[in-house]
Amino acid sequence: MPEPIQFDGEVINNTQPAWTKSPNELTDDDYKNFYKELYPAAEDPLFWIHLNVDFPFHLTGILYFPKLGNQSGYEMQKNKIQLFVNQVFVTDQVDQIVPEFLMLLHGVIDSPDIPLNVSRSYLQSDKNVKKISSHITKKVADKLQELFNNDRIDFEQKWDDINVFVKYGMLSDDKFYEKAHDFCLVQSIDGTYYTFDEYKNYVKENQTNKDEKIVFVYTNSKEDQDSYIKNVKEYGYDVLKLDTVIDSHFLSQMEQKLEDVSFVRVDGDTIELDG
Repeated sequence: MPEPIQFDGEVINNTQPAWTKSPNELTDDDYKNFYKELYPAAEDPLFWIHLNVDFPFHLTGILYFPKLGNQSGYEMQKNKIQLFVNQVFVTDQVDQIVPEFLMLLHGVIDSPDIPLNVSRSYLQSDKNVKKISSHITKKVADKLQELFNNDRIDFEQKWDDINVFVKYGMLSDDKFYEKAHDFCLVQSIDGTYYTFDEYKNYVKENQTNKDEKIVFVYTNSKEDQDSYIKNVKEYGYDVLKLDTVIDSHFLSQMEQKLEDVSFVRVDGDTIELDG
């Protein structure tokens, strides 16, 4: 028998929790204080999304972007989103409601349109659950795009904490990939950040191979590969730093998506360029 989601019947103490209020009623401190109520030992979140939908389904909630860092263990970060129905706690096992990559977020969602005490396979096929899942994905992508557009410098400063999340989303969800392609960043070893399109324009003149592909030279360990980096830079080539826990999978996907790009590790085979 498939495992049902259990209804625990726990009622929150606060009769007017933050997610039931309008965003214009809340200050940044209100959002941060609510986060501390949920996760007393956690650092302040990077930013958050306030969900408030009445049609075609009902959904309220606040989702927070925690500080993940480059090497955060994924399993340690899971199950931090709590599901409520009309302010009554149901479960923190929301993996059939929230897309897998969004399980890295923290916070609360509340919806009377999510069926309770049903199998996980039923939840996967429920129309409202699918709509809620898609809506949350869109809101997350829109928030990241807004942050990127409004304050590029601040977004770059947050990148080390959110890049694993963004890359995992791009690997997991094609619709998220389409949106995130415009704000996903790569970092040169000199510290400069670029979008993929920006970086292609930056290096294409000097780093195009005989097959007319733009070569992205990268290191996954700046210290261990220092001599190779110095050698490559003597030829005027730029080197990217791609050293997170997810980058090996991410590079494989990006090489398929970006048909005019080839990724070459700085200590790999001979880098053949025409530039």
